[in-house]
Amino acid sequence: MLSRISVSVFGAALLAGVALSAGPALADDPDASQARQPPVWDITVGGGVAVRPTYEGSDRYRVAPLPLVTIRYDDMLALGPEGLSAYWHQGNLRVGAALTFDPGRNDSNTNGLFSNGDDRLKGLGNIDTSLGVKLFGAYQLGRISLDASVTKYTGDQNDGVVLTAGAGLPFKLADHLIVTPHVGTTWANDNYMQAYFGVTPVQAANSRFAAYTAGSGFKDVSAGVGALYRFNEHWFVTGDVSVKRLLGDAADSPVTYDATSARAFTAVGYRF
Repeated sequence: MLSRISVSVFGAALLAGVALSAGPALADDPDASQARQPPVWDITVGGGVAVRPTYEGSDRYRVAPLPLVTIRYDDMLALGPEGLSAYWHQGNLRVGAALTFDPGRNDSNTNGLFSNGDDRLKGLGNIDTSLGVKLFGAYQLGRISLDASVTKYTGDQNDGVVLTAGAGLPFKLADHLIVTPHVGTTWANDNYMQAYFGVTPVQAANSRFAAYTAGSGFKDVSAGVGALYRFNEHWFVTGDVSVKRLLGDAADSPVTYDATSARAFTAVGYRF
């Protein structure tokens, strides 16, 4: 994980709004990453397909195209699907800050392939995309990659705070193949939980759901496995399969049809 910028927990933001978080899958060779000097410009482009729930808590799934574009400069600045990041690293420690975003949620499924939403949410109203300010850190403990982050969102509907933590353990199974099991968890404050899992009396009157107040607490735990196969120094194929389990008020929310969900993606990319 320390061989590249990682601003999210394994699996926690893997497909946030169909945005690729390629932590386990795009990590460099764990045996060689410390010895290789990163290039000044590190650019990766590609694309694939993702399968994810129509929204967090849904029991329906959506298949969508998955763009992959990441630009890193001098191993200090990175621009990718999750936003713009600046970071500092020394030895096994990496810390930084990022401007990121929350993709929001729609109360219908008519807003295209890249939207989060479902017609069953009609009457709850949309949660608009919101800007987030993130602080993050990562540490390489032997072969185990640890990371954590805290994000404050600034949207009108979502002005919540989210904390994440996770770990991954990459294995080199062959000369060109790396497989990384990973686990993660997410804590959210009451503003975030109420925005996504709560139902106000007004929303209850306009929708099929009963009024519900969601408080702060651990929102989910997740586990999965990612894989990266490099054909050569430029071309690669990557993928990840993970399972997430909602917890506490998120699991008990009336908008949650299934507290357990799966996510998967595969993509082909080219690293310049």
